[in-house]
Amino acid sequence: MRFLNGVLPNLTIALNLVLLIVMYLNSRNPMMGFLVGAPFLVLIIASCVCSIATAILLYAKWRNNNTRH
Repeated sequence: MRFLNGVLPNLTIALNLVLLIVMYLNSRNPMMGFLVGAPFLVLIIASCVCSIATAILLYAKWRNNNTRH
């Protein structure tokens, strides 16, 4: 659990930054087709799954801290 607390939020940030960079690159040069195809779909799915998992993990941690007090 401690490993997930350290890695998951950082992985979420990294994936979302990559997603923003790809979207920016596509806006600068749409002919390259960065937003088309399987790699972009995998990036979006991975980003969404990591974001949801991070939210669940942080909510559970927050809830656990509130029940102790």
